[in-house]
Amino acid sequence: MTEKEKLLHMLLEDEEIKRYKRIEEHINSNKELKEKFNELKAVQKQLVNAKHIGKTEAVQALETKYNTIYEAIENYPLMSDYMALQSDINEMIQHVVAIIEDGLDEDFKK
Repeated sequence: MTEKEKLLHMLLEDEEIKRYKRIEEHINSNKELKEKFNELKAVQKQLVNAKHIGKTEAVQALETKYNTIYEAIENYPLMSDYMALQSDINEMIQHVVAIIEDGLDEDFKK
């Protein structure tokens, strides 16, 4: 088994990742929640664009809209777990990436 396969196996067998995937499947099967996520993503894109071109009033309005949608999503059952797990998994992945980068840096220094 290669190191890559070992890493993938470790990640796929992680209990947090398994729980995250189960919750994600449940969320994806909820049409109303999926629409809210899509709406949130659309507002997020608009917000990034408004910030990029310096439209301050639009940024404020879009931030308010984003926060309202985000709060509505948070109120769904399991969403706080989902978001907490997502944050934990992102941290884990960043840690793995840092380990890989450090290993590569050391290999190139040799």
